[in-house]
Amino acid sequence: MAGKLLIVEDEETLRESLKRVLIKEGYEVDGVGSSETALESISEKRYDLVISDIVLPGINGIAFLKRCRDNNPDLKVIIMTAFASIDTAVEAIRAGAYDYLVKPVMHDQIKNTVHQALHDRT
Repeated sequence: MAGKLLIVEDEETLRESLKRVLIKEGYEVDGVGSSETALESISEKRYDLVISDIVLPGINGIAFLKRCRDNNPDLKVIIMTAFASIDTAVEAIRAGAYDYLVKPVMHDQIKNTVHQALHDRT
C-alpha cells in the first residue's frame, strides 16, 4: 500500500535512516528537521501520514500534532520520543496521535505501524 509520508525529525541521521527504510517499502517520503518546516510542507502537499519526534526545535511535537489535527483531522500522525513518559503518551494520544513510539524505533516496528496506520485510514 503506497502512501505519501512526512518525517519530522531534527536528528538528520535518524530522519534519513527512517526515510530509506520507508522508501524501500514503496512509500513516497519527505523529511524535514522542524515543525515549522513541516507545517509549510503540509500546507503545500497532501500527506497520508506524518511521523514526528516530540522534542523539536521551535514548536514541540505535541503542539505540532495539535496544529496538524486542527487543520486536517483525517491526517494520521505517529509520535516518536526518546524521552517516553506516561504523561507525554497520554497527551499525544489525547491530542489525536495514531500511535506513540519509543526510540530507538526498530525498522520492523515503524514499517508495521505505518502500514497499519495507512490501512486504518478513513
